[in-house]
Amino acid sequence: MTSIEPAHRAIPATEGEREQMEAAFRAALKQLPENTGFPHDVRELVRPLFEAGWISGVRTGHTGPALADVPLPPHIFGTALSNLSAALHTDSGPSIGQLVSYHGSQERYHGRCWVTRIERELDRRGRESVLYRLSEYRNGAFVTALTGVHTGSVTALSQHWQM
Repeated sequence: MTSIEPAHRAIPATEGEREQMEAAFRAALKQLPENTGFPHDVRELVRPLFEAGWISGVRTGHTGPALADVPLPPHIFGTALSNLSAALHTDSGPSIGQLVSYHGSQERYHGRCWVTRIERELDRRGRESVLYRLSEYRNGAFVTALTGVHTGSVTALSQHWQM
């Protein structure tokens, strides 16, 4: 009879491994071109995968180049985030904190605005209706410009609000 027990006992990530991973994750994000604008939810979905890969590398001794301050090519991390972002946001429209181009019936507001609220509800037939609140950023604060904006009145742009 063979045993399916692992040869070594699984050990959770240590505090030091987590600190190294966080520093490496921040460094990878900083390598991306400015205004890449990956939403926070995409970055948070990538974090556990990055953590597993990083800690596996630390434990097997294969992070030498990264620890020696030789960064990953930016396109590797950017491509992974782009693919995940595209998969998550297919036909879902803009997200909160995303810059959009407004081209709806209120002509005086045509141009760029920030999405500051999204309301989703189901109609009587069970179809989802999505309405946006669009705001301008003035004097350090978001000021509501339009509410109840339909998906067809906006085009999502690649820029996202970053603090």
